[in-house]
Amino acid sequence: MRRGFKAWCERVAGEYRQALSIAPDAPLDANALAESLGVRVATPEQLPGLSAASITQLTVTEPDSWSAVTISQGGVRLVILNSGQPIQRRANSLCHELAHILLNHRSDETQLSRQGFLFRASFNNEQEEEADWLAGCLLAPADGLLRAYRRTSSAERLAEHFGVSRALIDWRLRMTGVPKRVTPRARRVRAQSCGRRSADIVP
Repeated sequence: MRRGFKAWCERVAGEYRQALSIAPDAPLDANALAESLGVRVATPEQLPGLSAASITQLTVTEPDSWSAVTISQGGVRLVILNSGQPIQRRANSLCHELAHILLNHRSDETQLSRQGFLFRASFNNEQEEEADWLAGCLLAPADGLLRAYRRTSSAERLAEHFGVSRALIDWRLRMTGVPKRVTPRARRVRAQSCGRRSADIVP
């Protein structure tokens, strides 16, 4: 990634959260972010003219074959999310697509096969990595993750709190180095505090 890009993502993520009145350590409503950007969001079930067989193929038969796609026409952007995937993954997929928009990325080239299948004819790995990074910052910014980690170091609870997948939280913890930034003394104070609260509720 280009120099300074990661720091830029953290700053931009913070600015969008502030505009939406969302604290750094609070879960992000990806749909609210999309609305603020003028981006429409839909699922296959909401697309007019799409057959029931096609919906079943996309969301039931092969739910892991795709996550989201952005369509732009006449200045209108529409993100179609795979309703067959867990809500936590949909949040990440939506933020990933919004990240592409915020970064002004060029859309990958698509082609239609002889059998009538639409497929991606090109893949820009750098753009995908940038969108992944910005999406991660939007969903679990470093400073917010640090605040939340000081309350609980459980990755499972952090994932539930931010409304994202466990895999995303594990990745963000590694990339931000948050666990290393919480000093041993801070961990002891938190453990002692938890112990006192536990003692208070014992009958």
